[in-house]
Amino acid sequence: MGPTPGRRIRRRLPTIHDGEAIGIEMPSLGTWLRRVRDDRELTRQQAAERSNISVDYINKIDRGSVPTLDMVDKLITAYDMNPMQARHTRHLWAPPVPLSSIEELRERVDTPSRREALAHMDKIGMICVYTDPLWNVLSANESFRRALPGLDEARDNVAIWFFYICKNFRPAMNVTLQWEQEALFHVAILRGAFGLYRTSPRARDLFDRLMRDPDFRRIWNSSLQVAYARNPNDLAHLRDPDSGEPYSISIDIAELADTRDIRVCHAFRQPHSGPLTLP
Repeated sequence: MGPTPGRRIRRRLPTIHDGEAIGIEMPSLGTWLRRVRDDRELTRQQAAERSNISVDYINKIDRGSVPTLDMVDKLITAYDMNPMQARHTRHLWAPPVPLSSIEELRERVDTPSRREALAHMDKIGMICVYTDPLWNVLSANESFRRALPGLDEARDNVAIWFFYICKNFRPAMNVTLQWEQEALFHVAILRGAFGLYRTSPRARDLFDRLMRDPDFRRIWNSSLQVAYARNPNDLAHLRDPDSGEPYSISIDIAELADTRDIRVCHAFRQPHSGPLTLP
């Protein structure tokens, strides 16, 4: 039997101690290629035969040697990567991208026209937020903040809020009906961001913080999914924090036309169309 609509759910977790992500580092090309090869259950000899790259050189790549882009493309084909995994692989081959400060990005999006647009979206019930690639909130309307209560306690960062633990439970679980499914997406889209901005101190700080969470660490280590956006047809199913009523949203994520440092997310609220499944 599903949960009663309108009832506030407080799911307690097993006792969790804030640990350290021992031996886990920011994404690198060699580590990523080795993980994909292991996931495909390929030996170095089999990888060499598929890619026409010597076993010795594949071993060197695993240990940190940077191959040519042509070799990278051969390994992408040999390991049967999907388009998002291939994009992530090429990003790890290329130099990391610098990331502007939060203050600079907030100043860039704080314009009269965008403030007016956010206010208008509130009036029509549309959720809207501008974030940086690490999910720090730059500007948002009230509809967004009502949907994610307690965000200010999580450094105004959506990823931290989602994996945030307070008194041995996750506040995000009160409003996310399918927490595990959404957690997979959060890790996938952060993997892409961490690959691009892997030398940014802000990215490293967020990575280290999230890796102390056992569920983030579990999903990071068990999944190779990569995302850079979200299919609007892939609905998220939430619970209104005030009324307790379930609803669904279609989420559109896009980069601003003039910069890759800022994303705008629109969420179109609609009647609930998913299972009343708790995480």
